Amino acid sequence: MPTLRDRNLRDYVSAAEAMEMLHVRAQTLYAYVSRGLIHSVAQKGVKDKLYLRDDINRVGKRTLARSGHGAVAASAMDWGEPIFPTSITEITPEGPRYRGHLASELVAAGVSFESVAQLLWTGELTMSAPLWPVRRASADIIKITQTLGAPPSHNNLLEAFGVVLLLLGMRRGPVAHRLLEQQTLLAARDIMHTVVGCCGLAGPARQFRLMRKGESMVQGLLASLSLEATGENSEALRTVLILMADHELPPGTLSARVVASSGGTLHSCLASALCATSGAGVGRLYDRVEEFLGHGQTAKALVEHAGRLLKQGQSLPGFGHPLYPKGDPRAAQLLDIARRRELQTRESRALFRFIDAIEASTGLRPRQEFALVVLARSMGLPPQATAALFVMGRLAGWVAHVQEQREACTLLRPRARFVAQG
Repeated sequence: MPTLRDRNLRDYVSAAEAMEMLHVRAQTLYAYVSRGLIHSVAQKGVKDKLYLRDDINRVGKRTLARSGHGAVAASAMDWGEPIFPTSITEITPEGPRYRGHLASELVAAGVSFESVAQLLWTGELTMSAPLWPVRRASADIIKITQTLGAPPSHNNLLEAFGVVLLLLGMRRGPVAHRLLEQQTLLAARDIMHTVVGCCGLAGPARQFRLMRKGESMVQGLLASLSLEATGENSEALRTVLILMADHELPPGTLSARVVASSGGTLHSCLASALCATSGAGVGRLYDRVEEFLGHGQTAKALVEHAGRLLKQGQSLPGFGHPLYPKGDPRAAQLLDIARRRELQTRESRALFRFIDAIEASTGLRPRQEFALVVLARSMGLPPQATAALFVMGRLAGWVAHVQEQREACTLLRPRARFVAQG
């Protein structure tokens, strides 16, 4: 049985270890916690708390940043000082704010996902839902999705999306020609329609589904995922897409901007973002939540499982967002939709009891990944659909960041700090 002293691949540390890592006294550590800079969790039946390793590393790097430019460059790459300014999305305690508009308020106002995408791209918000023209997918796109949808490829859904986007870009001509076209938004709409079709690979049919003329993004997703086209399902998907549309600079967004800064095409930028998102720390976090939850578990069994993980110094999948010490507001909004759905199952009731119990005993609150899995389960969606829906919404933000980075006309090239080994 691993202990807190066995810190390999562990996410939490004891107070003594935290103070040693930061070279501070207990009072300073507790001050960091009270200011929301370091997240702590209680242990059931134990007085001492555990402290999130990532937060401790981040605070340490901020301290090092005072020592010179090299340290600043290092801290900028890991939740430290901002790498560059952006006017797209502001992170607030109430959630992301797109071009001055709180995402949750856009949802409440009934704004379409297409309108939110255009807000991110142009800075202009139209309340009426724009109708994006649908281009017919080429035969080779359909053919390759048939190959990618076959087992075991369907288990690598985000990589499959990336392959399709690269092929879609190559069909538009040479790189130099595409960069001179200046048709970024036209290409962006085409990309997003194609990915809606690719979401069919996550549905029960596991096949690409062509978007129809006059369909909205939500309508296309309902059909691709074989969901009943009810108002309840439509509202759930619209909310997910809008809340996931953008969020500061996670790996996918940063990758898109790096490729854009080097002169890459939109398709290359978004394929890079998909690859960066496909790893265990982002896109596959939904899989980790699914594995943790299992199927048919009671609230008591889940609480006991969570207690064992925390006691071993491991993180609880889908809980505790570094940017939201008081709770991820996107998760709260998604869980509220799941709670209000007409058909509450025994499993969903158990999940909500588990969430309440964890918050009461540890203070941990769910992130959007956990909430999205709960909502997807309440809608009867397969596990692969959660990451697909996240990416479907995030494409809008990635396009906006590509545009902004191109306008900056700077090559993103973070410094490396050599560390001698041995």
